Amino acid sequence: MVPIINQPLSSMMLPLLYVLMLLYPLAVQAAPEKMTADTLAPGMSVPDFSLPASNGWGQRLAERKGEAVMLIWLDDCDRCEELLAPYQLLAEGLLQDGLHTWFIWTPDGDDQPPQMRLPVLVADQKWRSGWQFATRPAIMLIDADGVLDQLILGDLEDNFSRLEKQLPQWLKTTKRLR
Repeated sequence: MVPIINQPLSSMMLPLLYVLMLLYPLAVQAAPEKMTADTLAPGMSVPDFSLPASNGWGQRLAERKGEAVMLIWLDDCDRCEELLAPYQLLAEGLLQDGLHTWFIWTPDGDDQPPQMRLPVLVADQKWRSGWQFATRPAIMLIDADGVLDQLILGDLEDNFSRLEKQLPQWLKTTKRLR
């Protein structure tokens, strides 16, 4: 058998081992922690995530750093456009004030995602770059620094009027603090 390279094996292996040692931390990333209302509370930084959208381009939270974000986590939503329409109208009205809103839908069986104008992100556990928020439905108001400012848990219909009143004021306060 003719050697392909005339260098001793040990001198070839050192650079390769060095490169592998540098890349190892990137290859062995832990799976994202499953978030719950107990592990993510107001005042805490919201971990970055990226999720695909059922109705367009995926989104990454880190790309919205410096902007206010509202995440609406859906529960038991099979084509629930009627339930989400008031939230969509409210969010679209506040877009010019700097609010970015995403619906986050978790597939369940044969359920279909809602067809909305705003991004509907698909929170599927197969995506390593995403994380699951176990308590749904929930509304998260994330300030421009990426900190969870408010966490509203419970039925979306019951919480809409409260959010409709406090959201414009929250945006003004958030902007003033910057």
